[in-house]
Amino acid sequence: MMSRRIEVIAFDTTYYPFAFASCAFFLCIYKYVSPSLSLRMCEGYRNMPLAKQIDWNTRVNSTLHSAIVSCMCVYSLVYDNEISEDPIWCDAPMVRTSCAILFGYMASDLVVMTVHYKHIGETFYFFHHGASMYAYYYVTTYGVLSYFANYRLMAEFSTAFVNQRWFFDVLRYPKNSPLFIGNGLAMTAAFFLARIAVMPSYWSKVYSVYGTEDFARIGHIQGVLIVTCVILDVMNIFWFYKMCLGVKKVLTILLKLNTPTEESRPAIPVEDKVK
Repeated sequence: MMSRRIEVIAFDTTYYPFAFASCAFFLCIYKYVSPSLSLRMCEGYRNMPLAKQIDWNTRVNSTLHSAIVSCMCVYSLVYDNEISEDPIWCDAPMVRTSCAILFGYMASDLVVMTVHYKHIGETFYFFHHGASMYAYYYVTTYGVLSYFANYRLMAEFSTAFVNQRWFFDVLRYPKNSPLFIGNGLAMTAAFFLARIAVMPSYWSKVYSVYGTEDFARIGHIQGVLIVTCVILDVMNIFWFYKMCLGVKKVLTILLKLNTPTEESRPAIPVEDKVK
């Protein structure tokens, strides 16, 4: 898939079939594949209440989606140098396909959350999905801002760790077990690297194109680049703050467990004390 420079913004539905196929694919995984495999491979799934099973299946979708999009994101970062050289007007087919897949996945997730709102519905996630779909719609349809879209897609690198923590929790793994603690630390590190640490580089790139002729030519889509991404970054900072509180809590508990108390210290014989 070769990138090219777009000269004029034009409505283009070329990548819409990817979005529709993605939506249908993830709805199928949610409805049929995940429940069937989970019943066979995980004994704990069978005993979960309905709300937990619904949430489980949506997270299977989320993990699968993050793996697909992350691989495509890495490919674009490594092999598509054109999007970095022309961050606004470079039409990158791989990035547009990734955005279409993400759009379809989030549409399927919104369908599930709407149908099962009383079980897993949460206004915050409706807002998050809406903001993301609004931004990626422009990349999928018009082909602009591919560099910035691919940068934002890097956030998916941390999703699998977030979901795995939930899986461990719902399966009642001990929170002081090496698996639980290791995943928690990996989740926090991945979230920081994929969503927080990249912020200065991302906004530096935005600043470098702000006010240029290329930037002015995209018109109202400027708001997608700035306003939507500010909203998503505020959400990411909030989530990372909550993760840090969780890490602090776990480390505090571990420190207390590993610190010997007066009762646990071996008694010193009286004659040794005299000496």
